[in-house]
Amino acid sequence: MKAIQVRLPDHIHEKLKNLAKEEGISLNNFIVSSISNEVIRQETRDFFKKAAANFDPKAFAEVLGAIPDAPVTESDKI
Repeated sequence: MKAIQVRLPDHIHEKLKNLAKEEGISLNNFIVSSISNEVIRQETRDFFKKAAANFDPKAFAEVLGAIPDAPVTESDKI
């Protein structure tokens, strides 16, 4: 496991400390969790950017057109 040193403004450090305390975890665990969530968010963004680049509206319309019309069933209703 690697260690890094990060310089934070005092008000950010205090806020992080309070948030970690509210969650009942250490400041280190809170920061690791926050960074992990950001990495996942950016990986998800990149995945959808790549998928969107390959989007073919004509093929999508063809697939939608192949779905038969049917009444909404009770189990589908909210």
